[in-house]
Amino acid sequence: MDSLDTLILGIIQGATEFLPISSSAHLVITQALLGVEFPGLWVEVILHLGTLVSVLIYFRHDIGLLLRGFFTSGAGGTGARREAGQLILATLPAVGVALTLNDVVEAAFEEVKISGWMLLATTVILVSTKWRRGEVGEGLTWWQALVIGLAQAVAILPGISRSGITIAAGLWLGLSGHAAARFAFLLAIPAMIGAGLFKLVEVSEPTSQATAVLAVGFVVAAVVGYSVIAWLLRILGRGQLHYFAGYTFLVALMVIFWL
Repeated sequence: MDSLDTLILGIIQGATEFLPISSSAHLVITQALLGVEFPGLWVEVILHLGTLVSVLIYFRHDIGLLLRGFFTSGAGGTGARREAGQLILATLPAVGVALTLNDVVEAAFEEVKISGWMLLATTVILVSTKWRRGEVGEGLTWWQALVIGLAQAVAILPGISRSGITIAAGLWLGLSGHAAARFAFLLAIPAMIGAGLFKLVEVSEPTSQATAVLAVGFVVAAVVGYSVIAWLLRILGRGQLHYFAGYTFLVALMVIFWL
């Protein structure tokens, strides 16, 4: 794999990790359509690390407040400790699925058409937000956090958009678009770290030549990911998550009937 291949995959990873169109499905489709294949797990790890850095930088202020509040004694840190606890609770379902159904998930990634059918499911999820309930506030209850976490666990399948299903769950629970996206993106952080560490233990040290190629993918994924987060939050402010359903529907049909 050369720098151009890594550049392409970096753009795809950065754009689709946060847009509600499923990054996993697009990477599977890209490999099947263009014949671009991963030369090992290092590319996957580095691309995910790039998008992880983008969300850490974008939400650095929120993360800083959470960390400072978590370690602050007294009432001043109550809200931060509560939200941190909710993020931990919401992360547990995905951890359980990853540990118990890893073989099933890996098999799903080997079959391209599964991504197509799951993209159809994502389409239905996105369309459903057009008729969501009215906003009831910015804060989350514990059971709402768990529901969003269960939604994220479903997104372990290729074709189910993690950002799409978690933001949609938040919208259906009555959160504003910004609040739903904020919690969904913060929730993605431990999931992305866990997935990266899980793959990292299986890889060997890259060569010096491979390191230069990987650096391209990292930078591109981080820059594109940051830009996409900012753009998506503006769209969600106008309540337009369902607009992405047309795209996922067309891609799903292409995968099912062509690939």
